[in-house]
Amino acid sequence: MALGIFMDENKKAESINSVRKFVSENNDFTVFYHFDTDGIVSAALLTAALKKINKGVYYYRPTNYEDYEKMDMQEYSKNIIICDMQIREAQLPLFKDKNLCIIDHHQIIEADMSAYANPKIWGDNTYTPCSLLVYRIFKQEVEELDWESAIGLVGDSGGKENSEFVKETAEKYGIKIGTDEFMYDNDFGKAAGMIGAMTTVYNREGADEALGILMNSASISDVINNQKLVFADKKVRFELEKLKEDFKEKAEKVGKVYFYELDQKKKRYSSTLVTELSFDKEYYGNVLVFMTKINARTMRLNLRANGVEIKLPVMLNNIFKKVKGEGGGHDKASGGSINYKDKDKFKQLFLEEAKDLN
Repeated sequence: MALGIFMDENKKAESINSVRKFVSENNDFTVFYHFDTDGIVSAALLTAALKKINKGVYYYRPTNYEDYEKMDMQEYSKNIIICDMQIREAQLPLFKDKNLCIIDHHQIIEADMSAYANPKIWGDNTYTPCSLLVYRIFKQEVEELDWESAIGLVGDSGGKENSEFVKETAEKYGIKIGTDEFMYDNDFGKAAGMIGAMTTVYNREGADEALGILMNSASISDVINNQKLVFADKKVRFELEKLKEDFKEKAEKVGKVYFYELDQKKKRYSSTLVTELSFDKEYYGNVLVFMTKINARTMRLNLRANGVEIKLPVMLNNIFKKVKGEGGGHDKASGGSINYKDKDKFKQLFLEEAKDLN
């Protein structure tokens, strides 16, 4: 694993041990997981680890960034584990009556909680998807599920920075690696896309079903050959090809920034579409800003910037000081929301933030 400049091994051990202690001392967990491929794989790996130590999950909740305030926390068990989901300090009081554990790789939050593992805490700035983080925390319980971890990390664009792990795992299972620098053009990437297709087509129910399929799969072949995943993937592939043509025709390009407003009826395709386009050689090296109207008041943002030196969360935070909005994520892959009425002002402010891009 590549090391960050300020790697603190003591903090790393303390953080990882806090998670292991949390699961050891508690039981009947509720698992909140982000309903993308990385979140789904993280939840599957966590479940496998819990079973090995004779622990149980009371409830699963596929989650996104807009969910926390909508939840009735009384519905969930005392012990909550959040996988792959950034939470803001302002949302922590929602969990005041719970024992809370967070396993995440987004921005660090400053708060007291039962357990918290995030590579950034111990100074490791390597891009480490949550599925790889969970695997490393519980490796002694789930070492044979390295192939599962590889699906999650490749699906979250983590293959480039974790290529050694992907190559070793691929060699172990006789999987041929292609030439894509993010290591998506192989069976790990294929499986990741199929899992993600379930959430695109069936939303939360699809995430839960994909999680169940993954937990019942003994190999990557079981995943790739699962007929429910195959059907969802074909449906998504068909729709994406049409949407890519629509993007090509309607996207507004200003310098190195593409703005595109996605049809509200196609909102479930936004994350997959913007991610795939960001790897396309025609758009690689540019910033893609997808804007999707969710309702009369809200517009969702999905941003990707592969091949660009940029810090999208910093740019968004600067913009949100001038227009009401919220969001976050990674330097080159972020999301958020704004008021629909501020759409044009957001575009103007974003271009101002992006004016120095080469």
